Amino acid sequence: MSSKGFGPSTGKVRLLSVALMGLGLVALVQQQILLRRPPRLRSVAIQSIRSGAAALDVRFSRTMDRKSVAENSRLVPDQPHQWFGQQDQFRLLLDPGAQIRSPQKLVLGGRDQRGLALPKRALWWDPRSYLVAVMVEEEGEQLKLRREDGSWLPLSSVEQRILQIEPLGNGEGVAFVTDNDPSKLEVLLRQLTPRAMSDQAQGLADPLPGAIQSLASGSLLFAHLSSNQRGELLVQVGGIEAGSDRTWIRSANAKRRDLDLEVAGAIRLLPDGSGLVVPSYDGLDLLPMNPDQQGNSPQSLPGSRELKSFCSGSGRAVLLRNWPDYRRSIELVIPGQPPRQVWLGEAGVMATACDNRGEKIWIVLRDASPTLRDELLLVNSSGSVLKRRYFPGWYLASGAVLDVDPATNRLLTVMTDGDGLRRRAALIDGSSLEFELLKPQVVLARWLPAGGELDEFHQIRR
Repeated sequence: MSSKGFGPSTGKVRLLSVALMGLGLVALVQQQILLRRPPRLRSVAIQSIRSGAAALDVRFSRTMDRKSVAENSRLVPDQPHQWFGQQDQFRLLLDPGAQIRSPQKLVLGGRDQRGLALPKRALWWDPRSYLVAVMVEEEGEQLKLRREDGSWLPLSSVEQRILQIEPLGNGEGVAFVTDNDPSKLEVLLRQLTPRAMSDQAQGLADPLPGAIQSLASGSLLFAHLSSNQRGELLVQVGGIEAGSDRTWIRSANAKRRDLDLEVAGAIRLLPDGSGLVVPSYDGLDLLPMNPDQQGNSPQSLPGSRELKSFCSGSGRAVLLRNWPDYRRSIELVIPGQPPRQVWLGEAGVMATACDNRGEKIWIVLRDASPTLRDELLLVNSSGSVLKRRYFPGWYLASGAVLDVDPATNRLLTVMTDGDGLRRRAALIDGSSLEFELLKPQVVLARWLPAGGELDEFHQIRR
C-alpha cells in the first residue's frame, strides 16, 4: 500500500531528474561550443593616462596570451611600442620617442590560453590632440576648434570676453568662463563626442559638438576650472558677498559633488584623478579625492611654492619656488622624494611644462636686462640644459601656458609681438624648439586630448 502511495511521487522525481540532467547536458554542450569558439575583441579605448606617446586599452572576451598578442599584432606605420596587462585586459603603449604625424592602423591578432586564434581585426585611431583657441572676432571673442584640414569649427557664440578655457581630460568637452557684464561671469561647458577611433579609415573625424550647458552664472567675481584625465571638472567660483565661494566637482557622467574647503588660491586636480592640489597660506596641500578611504591622508609641502605643471603619466610635477633674496627656482617633485631643484636664477619664470615621464622639462624665462627677451630652455630631470633658444621679436603672452601634446611632441602656447598688438598661437617642436606661428589672432590656446572607444559591435561609445 505504501509503494502504491509513493508511485506517482517517485515518477515525478524521476522526470525531474531526467529534466535536470537534460538541462545540464545542454549547458555542457553550450559550454563546449563556447570554448571552441575563437576569442573576440570586446572593446578598444584611447587611454589618456599614460607614460608614453599614446596608449590604447584593449579588452578581449577571454584570457589571452600576451606574448602571442604582441607577436601577431602590428602598427601601421610601424612605431616602437610595448604590450602590458594580463588575462583579458591589455594596454598598447607607444614609446615616448614615437613620432605620430598621421592616423595609426592597428591590426590585432593573437591566441587565447587554449591556443584558439583571434580573428584578425583592423582598427584606425588618431591619438593626436586637437587645438582649441579663443579667437578674436569683430564683435568679441569666440571659442573654436581647429579641424584636421586647418579650418576652424565654432564651439561658442561670440562673447565679449572669454577668460579661461579648460579642455576635459577625456576629450569629451571644453569648459570656459565668459565675461559679458561687470561682476557677472558665467561658466559654460560645450560637450563633444570624440571620433578619433573607427573600424574604417574614413570613419575618423573631428569631434562632434553637442549641447552647451551653463554650470554657474550670476554675480561672480572670479571663476577657475581644472580637469583631470578621467574627464572630471573642478569648478571654483566666488561672488561679492562673504561666504559666496563655492567649489564642486562635476564627474564624467555629469554628477555633482560639493567640496567644503578653505583655500588661498586656485585648486588643481591631479591628472590621474586621485586627488587635488590646494594652495594654503603655508604652502601646498595634496588632498585625496576620497578622504574617507584608509590610507588617503592629506600631505603638505611648506614654503612659497606655486604649482606650474603636471607630468601626467608619472605622478611628477613642476613647482616654482620664490626665495627671500628674490631668486626663483624650478623644482621637480617626485613621489616619495624631496623636491629636486633643476633651475635657479633671477629671471622671471613665465611658464613651464614637462613630458609624461617627467624626464624633460621646458621653461620659458624672461630677462629684462639689457633688453626684454624670452628664452625657452629644455632641461632634463637632473637640471642639465639640453637645448635653448630665443624668440626674436616675440614674447609669451600674459596668462599663456605651455601645453604638451605627447603624441606629436609639440608644445602649444600664445605669443605676442613687441607692440602687443598681435597674439598668435605658437606650435613649438619639443626637441628642436623650432616654432611656428599660426595666422589667426587668438587670446588663449590649449590642446584637447583625443578620445573615443569602440566596442565589439563597431559602435563609438562616449
